[in-house]
Amino acid sequence: MNQVMPTIESTDATGTTAAENPRCAACPHPWATHDRIAMRFCTATTSGGHHRGCVCGS
Repeated sequence: MNQVMPTIESTDATGTTAAENPRCAACPHPWATHDRIAMRFCTATTSGGHHRGCVCGS
């Protein structure tokens, strides 16, 4: 199975880089707050080009 990670957006508003505080491209939550299900869902959402709701617990 091909593992594709969603694109991570920059957090320039605070002066930090995307590597310091990566955010998910599929939802408004930081990538670090995603559990395994949210990671799979957001990865599939981004790689499939879908526009759907969020399943993140945060």
